[in-house]
Amino acid sequence: MQRIVLVGALCLICFSGWASNIHDDAGTTGAAFLKIDGGSRPAGMGGAFVGLANDINTIFSNPAGLTTVQAHELTAMQNFAFADISNQSIGYAQREGNLVWGASFLGAFTEIERRIGPSDNPDSTVNVGGFAAGLSLAYPLSRKISVGATAKAISQQLDLQNSFGGAIDIGAVWRALDNRLGVGITAQNLGMLDESEALPRSIRAGFAYHVHTPSIQVEGVPPKNLLSIVADIDVPMIAAYPTLHIGAENWFYDLIAARIGYSIGKGENPNNGVTVGIGIRRKGEDSLEGIRFQFDYALIPDADVGNAHRLAFITRF
Repeated sequence: MQRIVLVGALCLICFSGWASNIHDDAGTTGAAFLKIDGGSRPAGMGGAFVGLANDINTIFSNPAGLTTVQAHELTAMQNFAFADISNQSIGYAQREGNLVWGASFLGAFTEIERRIGPSDNPDSTVNVGGFAAGLSLAYPLSRKISVGATAKAISQQLDLQNSFGGAIDIGAVWRALDNRLGVGITAQNLGMLDESEALPRSIRAGFAYHVHTPSIQVEGVPPKNLLSIVADIDVPMIAAYPTLHIGAENWFYDLIAARIGYSIGKGENPNNGVTVGIGIRRKGEDSLEGIRFQFDYALIPDADVGNAHRLAFITRF
C-alpha cells in the first residue's frame, strides 16, 4: 500500500512539474464561472473529488463516478459569496441497469450598475453571468473501472454581449483494494464559445484512500469512523500553472462528517488557503422511510475578497 501511495504522489509531482511550463496565456478563456466547482462536500475538502467520486457531486468533477449511484440521487447547492454573486448548482442521477444517467446545472450571476457620471444612484443595471446545463452518462467497464461523459450547453452574458457554446467532460475512475483506493482522471470543458472563444479547459487527476476503524467490520453495521484522504491536481490547458487540492473527510457512525482541505496554486485567480466543512446524514421516517437526507456546509475563507459559505443537500431514494 505504501508503494502505491508513493508512486501516486510521485506521478502527481511529475505531472505538476511538466504542466507548469505549458504557456502564459492566462486570462484568455470565457465562461470563467465553469472554474467554480459544484457542491459543498468537495469544497470542504479543498476541492479534491476526482478520485473520491462517490456521490452525485461527481457529476460536476468526474462523471465516471456516477456509477456509485444506487437508485436516485438529487443535490442542490447555494454559494453565498463576495460581491453579491449568486452561484448555484443542481444535479440529479438515476440508475438504469448498469447504466447511470444524470442531468446538471451550474451557474453564477450578479448585477452590475451603469453610471454615466458620478451619482449615488445608477443610471441602469444589468445582469451578467452564465450557466451550463449538462447531460451525463456513466458505465462500469468492469468491477474496478468506470467511464463517463457529460455534454454541456453553455450560455454567457457580459453586459450587452451574449455568447453560446458547448463542451464535453470525459472521465474515468479505477477502484481497488476493496474500494479503499480510488484513482480518477477527467478532461473538463472541451469545447468553445461561439466557435472562437476558448473555455477554461483542464485535465484533472486525483486519488482517494479510505481508512476504516476499527479494521474489522461487521456486515451491515457502519464503521465507527471512516476517514478518507484525497488529493487532486488541476492542470489548465490554457494557463501556466496547475493547482493542487488536498483534503480529508471523517464520518462518525455514518451520521456526522468533519472535513478540511487546502488549495495551492498561482497564476490566474489563485484560490489558496484552508477550507472546512461539515455534513449530517439522516434516514427518513414514517412516509419518508426509504429516503436518506444529507446536509453539507463548507466555509471558504478569503482575506482579500471575503468568506464564501456553501449550503447543500443530497437526497437518496
